[in-house]
Amino acid sequence: MRALTFQRVKFTLGLPVLKRAIQEKAEKTKNFLSRSLVIGEVLSMADMATAVKCGIIYWLFGGAIRNLGSPGHVTKWLQPLQEQKYTGIFAMTERGHGSNVRGIQTEATFDPSTQEFVIHTPCEDAEKMYIGNALHGDFAAVFAQLVVGGRSQGPHCFIVPVRDENGSLYPGVTAVDMMYKEGLQGVDNGILTFDKVRIPRDNLLDKFGSVTPDGQYHSPIKNKSARFNAMLAALTPSRLAVVFQALGAMKLGLTIAIRYSHSRRQFGPKDKEEVKIIEHQTQSFRLMPHLATTLALTFTSRYAGVLLDEDVFQGKELADSRPLQALVAGLKAYSTWENVRCLQDCRECAGGMVVARELLAQYTKQWEERPLASLLRSWAASEGDSLRTSFLAFNVDTVGDLTFLLKAVAFRERVLQRSLVARIYYKVVTKKEAFFGAWNACLHHVASLSLAHVHRVTLEQFSLAVRRCPDQEDQALLMKFCLLYGTTLVFQERAWYLEHKYLTPAASTRIRRQLLNLCELVKDDALRVISAFNIPHTHLHAPIAGITDPLATGAFHPAPQQPPAQERARPRRPKPGAKL
Repeated sequence: MRALTFQRVKFTLGLPVLKRAIQEKAEKTKNFLSRSLVIGEVLSMADMATAVKCGIIYWLFGGAIRNLGSPGHVTKWLQPLQEQKYTGIFAMTERGHGSNVRGIQTEATFDPSTQEFVIHTPCEDAEKMYIGNALHGDFAAVFAQLVVGGRSQGPHCFIVPVRDENGSLYPGVTAVDMMYKEGLQGVDNGILTFDKVRIPRDNLLDKFGSVTPDGQYHSPIKNKSARFNAMLAALTPSRLAVVFQALGAMKLGLTIAIRYSHSRRQFGPKDKEEVKIIEHQTQSFRLMPHLATTLALTFTSRYAGVLLDEDVFQGKELADSRPLQALVAGLKAYSTWENVRCLQDCRECAGGMVVARELLAQYTKQWEERPLASLLRSWAASEGDSLRTSFLAFNVDTVGDLTFLLKAVAFRERVLQRSLVARIYYKVVTKKEAFFGAWNACLHHVASLSLAHVHRVTLEQFSLAVRRCPDQEDQALLMKFCLLYGTTLVFQERAWYLEHKYLTPAASTRIRRQLLNLCELVKDDALRVISAFNIPHTHLHAPIAGITDPLATGAFHPAPQQPPAQERARPRRPKPGAKL
């Protein structure tokens, strides 16, 4: 499987659209990020293992060169990558440090006598682990502590040879196979260690820090912490790429499960034909919210891609776009969590038959005291925001109003924000607790706030996309899914809203009833939505979705037929302020 995936990667990277994407990355063409992100989503639908490997080579390795290197590095390394003269590896995670990149232990010591860096793995905890493409890659982007004159300047990125032109391991490099990865058997994860491997001084990606021939360290960012943050911020596009890959897998899984649900029949009225399983409330209740979430994340991820494109094209440093960094980090976590839940429900709703491969990649944000202090100051400035703490101002009927749903998710974010500031202030200022202990005691609160922020932005972007839709029928369809998504968010946190008296018990009951009604309302529209995903049948590989397979004839179910356009009810165009 690995050999087949490797051949698929070579074929894919040789396609004109991929070669052009690498060239656009090198030239920083306008909107190249958004186009590349969509390519990644499409690849994940075709074959997730191939998409992951291409992501390692293009987004992670190529992205490190593009975002951390100088123009000379871009010219030297990206052109041969485009021509497939070599393949890349991204080596950041270590046995002892994953999310805490600042604490990695691999060393890169400068030797002025030879004008080389010595890359070394000093201990077992410094071994590079879970490294994709480790068994095939030729060069690795290795993150290591830069040591100059006996002093560490913090993590920097170096291009380190792993294999020679004959495919043999470079002297001093060891690669250990971590064996097959469940669900992604075409991805070769491995462990890399370096025994005093020497590389030229020019192999340091020096956008944020360089070493002169006489051993002097220079950086445009003097503060070590700020420099480290700038390096990680430069990798923001790679984080967003994971969101697009997760969405591709969700769309594929939902397409199969919904097509199957509209063709498979099970149970029904006595002495009558069995009904399609989508008619069962539990089936639509499990699948339709995932479809609404997928649409919401589609619009929001593209919104984030546009913002990134604008910053990169205008030459802005991503480290200065803190809100955008926070949004992308939150989207990466949220989309991959939703991906796992969605595909598991798709699998179960298809009777346990295999539906799709799962992409499981979770990102744990690490908050440092200096950035947090700045964040708290901006949050504290909004403490005077008037927060409505009672549902009494609302009539129960307004829960079916998109405006109510938008206000509800904004209310939750603001309350969590204000209360987090108050808790940390009390612990640190009043009780004189150590900052780390106070922060650690509030981590669950922080995670809740992060997710609430992503929920609010995602629902807002979904509603804006609905407003901008030029076709009235499509707008009406999207509005129903937007209402479903917003209702799902409030339903999932209804206990919190009840605790904070934002909902009455009667309103909470109506939210549940509204969610069930919306799932029933959109179940037939779901076929139109998955059709709009435009996934070729060659990518589905699913007899249960009406795709023939001579090796699995027993699992075949005829493809569901969409009703003709004239037979479909054309609902009135709902407006953002309209009630259900």
